[in-house]
Amino acid sequence: MEIRTIVFFRKILIPVLSVIFLLSGFVDTYAALVINPAFIRLKLNEKRNTGTFVLKNTGDEEVRYRAKSVYFTLTSQGGLKEVAPDEYSLATWIKFNPQEFVLPPKTSRVVRFSIIPQGKLRPYEYRGAIEFIPLKLGQIKSQHAQGHSFDIKVVSIVLVPIYGQVKGTKYSGQLKQVKINKQDASLSPTVTIVNSGDGVLNLDGMCQIVNSQGEVAEEISFKKVVIFPKSDRILKTTLKTTLKPDKYLARFNFQSNQQGVDIELKDEAKFEL
Repeated sequence: MEIRTIVFFRKILIPVLSVIFLLSGFVDTYAALVINPAFIRLKLNEKRNTGTFVLKNTGDEEVRYRAKSVYFTLTSQGGLKEVAPDEYSLATWIKFNPQEFVLPPKTSRVVRFSIIPQGKLRPYEYRGAIEFIPLKLGQIKSQHAQGHSFDIKVVSIVLVPIYGQVKGTKYSGQLKQVKINKQDASLSPTVTIVNSGDGVLNLDGMCQIVNSQGEVAEEISFKKVVIFPKSDRILKTTLKTTLKPDKYLARFNFQSNQQGVDIELKDEAKFEL
């Protein structure tokens, strides 16, 4: 059996060993690759744009990696997905060397790259990534309830996202479809965030449940929410507080956590118990 796990930038997404921990096994051969910084953000111009990042093999074995440039998006549920390039892609502009290399244990390597745009740039925040794939599979040994043991081969893919912001990029968004889903005894506030601009939205926010007296019955925080241009993100949470019969408001409020981007999104919905 082969499993592909993806390490996305640590600001948002997937812990490298999530699949491994869920399987309650252990890794026989695994090299932990640490990236610094976890993602790159550049001011993009039509000339040659350059940058660096550091790869560190914290494992105990030598690993050979193959690298390539890719383009990616996020689904409305926040899942990472590699897709074909569109108008926001800079993946085909990324140049780097070498494309294959060996990283000994407990050592680091500086990766230098350049971005050479083709044609006239629009006022967009472009994106792409360099993907690193180990040529040797990791291995997990585990045992299920009946006592049978098995081995699982694991490919741990690391993405280093690169963002290129062009002067004049428009950042905008809206909150839509604020509602309260009722299922059995649980209440789940839900909101859809729509990115209507040409830059990536990086948001922090909260949902407040307010009773008829104006008191906050519960407050839920959302951290480091990312929505790419011309896409949306659905956020859902479940209330922990048992609410008394009353009239309530579910208030959502989000602000940009990115320096230089002034965005605040608000919306609310009424519900009654």
